[in-house]
Amino acid sequence: MGQKIDILIVEPGKAPHRSTVRDSLESLQQIVGGPIDVGCYLPQRVMLVCNGEGKNTGLPPNRPNPANPQDRICGTFLLCGFEGEHFASLTPAQRTQFQTYFALPGSEGGSGQ
Repeated sequence: MGQKIDILIVEPGKAPHRSTVRDSLESLQQIVGGPIDVGCYLPQRVMLVCNGEGKNTGLPPNRPNPANPQDRICGTFLLCGFEGEHFASLTPAQRTQFQTYFALPGSEGGSGQ
């Protein structure tokens, strides 16, 4: 661990932005502001990582959950690739697709799935 990976960070009320971070539990927890939940797997081998306690701790609503549009992700979340059990950098195609999908704050998402 400790290698750097390219990710997208999606904050409430803002468009997704690219970032390079250290591939560590601590780095990801710092971005989402608490314990991570990595249960949402998206197309193209992309993983959505959010604060697992975001709703319970009153974090602001961010975007609809792609896995369940009636649910909302609360607080900042990030998108990264995965290889087996390890986080990985997003490819340029993955970044483009998910920057578009999550482009508008509060949007219902695009049809990029």
